[in-house]
Amino acid sequence: MQKNISLILSPSPPLTIGMINILIAKLKGAKVIYNVQEIYPDLLINQGSLKSKPFYNLLRLLERFVYNKSSAVTTIDSVFYETIKPRFKNPSKLHVIPNFVDTELFKPILHDKSCLDVNLFPEKRGILKVMYAGNIGLAQDWGPLLEIAKRLVGFNVEFWVIGEGVMKAYLENEIKTEKLTNIHLVPYQPRSQMPGLISYADIHFIFMSREMEGQGFPSKVYTILACSKPLLVISGKHTPIHNFLDAANCAFLVDSETFQEKCEEVVEILKNASLNKSDLERMAIEGAKLIEKQYSKNAVTQQYVDLADQILHHNHNVN
Repeated sequence: MQKNISLILSPSPPLTIGMINILIAKLKGAKVIYNVQEIYPDLLINQGSLKSKPFYNLLRLLERFVYNKSSAVTTIDSVFYETIKPRFKNPSKLHVIPNFVDTELFKPILHDKSCLDVNLFPEKRGILKVMYAGNIGLAQDWGPLLEIAKRLVGFNVEFWVIGEGVMKAYLENEIKTEKLTNIHLVPYQPRSQMPGLISYADIHFIFMSREMEGQGFPSKVYTILACSKPLLVISGKHTPIHNFLDAANCAFLVDSETFQEKCEEVVEILKNASLNKSDLERMAIEGAKLIEKQYSKNAVTQQYVDLADQILHHNHNVN
């Protein structure tokens, strides 16, 4: 084990890692910055996977222990900040520092056909290619995708869903039942191919479920924008992803109340984009500029360096 430790950056989840790092820091006389990526146990409650009240209460106690015994806590979004702020004895410990994207790996590139399987990702000239790549799970709402694809059968719009997850079997069955030949369900691809996959699509979609939209922020947002591709997002107002993209001019945001309204709006967006891609090109440029300026590895790392200096300098003054 490292002997001389001044600072431990503790990721989440799980909360137990935060507790262990606090104990190590106590032994070593170090400071801990705990980083909140997802809010536990709230996320488990919303997923429906936490039924035991005693276990819930135990996680609540652990959450507060980690927050209040850490030297500082960072979270990635103002919504997360406001949600967990009341759980602190000293709210000044809490800071907002966003995630970053590796702009050396994820950057605008011309689509290189040689890096992708042409059987899964054919050239498809004249087709608007719409993509989701990631976990096919409960955080996403798959109902709108199926309805939108059904309405766009026969149009020059096709969808690619790449990944694995608990909802994949459901999605596969619905695609077959409804004969949705415009949705291509593809297994996970090697991470090294992600820039090429992102480049392959014209636009990437993220349809957040109502139950989960306030509890997480999809990290793929950063990588997609870094690769100079626009987003199509369904999420309620004042959610982390909506807040991030609202003034960024790099995404179509759909926040209508009803299922039908959401689907109708997305269908019109995609029909228009298939005929004229000028809005997509403009959004792509804006997204890449935003990431390079505020969310690159260097920009975000500097915020952590500044926070670390603040914590360690305060400790030096106290001593």
